[in-house]
Amino acid sequence: MSRAGASSPFRDGFAALRHEPALLAAELTWRWCFGVSMLALAIFSTGVFLDSVKVSRLDQLLLGTFQPQLLAAALRHIFRGSLARFLLEQALLTLGVTLLWSFASAVGRAATLRRIVAMFSSDEDPEPPAWHFGSIFLLHLLRAMWTQVAFAIAVFLLLYGSTMAELERPFVAALALSFGVGFVSFAGFSLNWYLGVAPLFTIRDGVGAKEALEKVIEFASRQGARLFLLGLGFFVMRLMWAAMMGALFLALINLTGVIGNRWIALMMGLVMLLYFVGADTLVLARWGAYVSLTEEDSHPALEPKPEMPPPALAPIEVIPLEGLA
Repeated sequence: MSRAGASSPFRDGFAALRHEPALLAAELTWRWCFGVSMLALAIFSTGVFLDSVKVSRLDQLLLGTFQPQLLAAALRHIFRGSLARFLLEQALLTLGVTLLWSFASAVGRAATLRRIVAMFSSDEDPEPPAWHFGSIFLLHLLRAMWTQVAFAIAVFLLLYGSTMAELERPFVAALALSFGVGFVSFAGFSLNWYLGVAPLFTIRDGVGAKEALEKVIEFASRQGARLFLLGLGFFVMRLMWAAMMGALFLALINLTGVIGNRWIALMMGLVMLLYFVGADTLVLARWGAYVSLTEEDSHPALEPKPEMPPPALAPIEVIPLEGLA
């Protein structure tokens, strides 16, 4: 794709989608396939767990009373001794979803990035970039694992801080709830961003996972301000899109009693799908902006040389007419 003249990475990201509409179809395919697979795994694991739980007639009677104390007693009796089995099933489900996400994202991101990198390449006849599936899979696996670790630490700090607050230890509670959760969130977001952008350099420069992370750090140090503005711009657009779709989603509730509930549920589902399409479009446009910025960073425009002042002319010697006689 031509990038002649002054170029804006933000504008180039959306221009890439207009230039190659199949990119959005590929992005939606791998994301939605993963979403459907994850939903199917969650439903299957929940069904297996509930099928193993035994409910007696007394438990059914207590559940039918809808009294909080009787409901709590019935649930304790129903799930007694099944906590270990439930945790084991959730651990296996988390492992399966993590591996599935790493595989799906590695295939999908490699496919879209190869095309976007080729579009923005400055070579006249660029060769198709290699897949580097192993390195991208490793990066996404590390990203998923780190996200889970950061989330678990943040939840632990929240529970610990709440417990310290109940024990009237305000300093420890404030330290855990403010500094601890804030630092973990910042570290988790930062490393998640680096691991998420690293596949771009794996595809573009043909390097491994470690070298790609080093290149991301160097790239962010050079283009930190522009990356921040790009992220802020796409974040604001994402919020605006979510607000619009959320307002439309809630507006459908007012149609209760006017049309059938099934039609309302169908329209709500369509609104949710429309939101996901818009969100995935913004994600893909942001990748196009990153690729454009990396290309600009590696091939900076040559600054025009300052014009040199013309050389000073030597003064003309005036020869008196008497000397010519």
